[in-house]
Amino acid sequence: MDKKTILTQTIPEFMADWNNYKKGLKHLKITDWCISSDYCFDNSEKIDAATFTIFPLSCMRIIYNEINDKLHNDIKSKKHFSDKELQYLKESPYFFSISVIIDNLKNAFNEEIAKEQISKALKFYQESPSLSFSQDANDFYKQYNSFYNQLKQKGHSNKMPAYIYFVSQFVGQILEFLIIKEHGRHPHWCPDRGHIADFQQGIMFTLMNNYLYKLIRNRVQNYRVVLPAELQNCSGSYIYDPFIRIPDIITGAMSSLVAISDGLTAQQQKHRDIIAKYIVDNKKIITLACQFNKNGQGFFQRTYFESINKCPILKYNRELKEALLNKEIPVEFTYRI
Repeated sequence: MDKKTILTQTIPEFMADWNNYKKGLKHLKITDWCISSDYCFDNSEKIDAATFTIFPLSCMRIIYNEINDKLHNDIKSKKHFSDKELQYLKESPYFFSISVIIDNLKNAFNEEIAKEQISKALKFYQESPSLSFSQDANDFYKQYNSFYNQLKQKGHSNKMPAYIYFVSQFVGQILEFLIIKEHGRHPHWCPDRGHIADFQQGIMFTLMNNYLYKLIRNRVQNYRVVLPAELQNCSGSYIYDPFIRIPDIITGAMSSLVAISDGLTAQQQKHRDIIAKYIVDNKKIITLACQFNKNGQGFFQRTYFESINKCPILKYNRELKEALLNKEIPVEFTYRI
């Protein structure tokens, strides 16, 4: 079986960091994996950012209790983080996160290619009479048809399609890794609920499954991605909220970075605390910068925080940095790390 995956081929030192993370889980019997995710898109005061956190499925009950006991609120509800909270985030062995800041996210969706792909999918469902007896196939057809009709409308926005395409493909790549490299067969994905998950009756999850199928076709047959049933009800309680608190905190800090002459750094104290005491020098968190061109192609590069004048600065290619933010904000603080 071909053991290559997109993550291991495109992210430098990914396997080294992953194997180091796995050493902290040696005492556990890992049956499968779960991904929690959180995003900050289309906020004029912030950078587009997304974080995807992986943790062992068999530890969900332990993790749920620990987070509820030691990390009571998401980042929006907090003015500062205590040393105990930051210590828990830093020392917990369960979480491995990939956080991405994104430039030109709107370009993640290539409308012409999408129309061609969706048109082929609709034709496939129409010309396969046996599928008419499948409720899932009927639901997929309705999703694609509704989405296709929206794309044909004049003046429609491609913002939301860009968001769901980015998330569905990135999650698909993580799932490819977990299924191929970690032999996952029933991995879970517990995303944040809201307008992205609800868009076009949850087509993001259909796109993810189709993309994942293309990645692992003819390599693995007996797998199934498990999604929370509560995704269909945004007004009810969501048992997965504590798990989303981890990527929420990282995304909150990463999306709040501002430009200075040396790179990107944070202004608010709570974001500085998260960066300096949780993200910096944490081999269980991979930070990436991504830039999309007009053809919908994404170019990723690994980024690292460095201490410059006692201030944590995110360093990466200067041209990409200048594309991310067109103005610099003076830093009025120093932070010891």
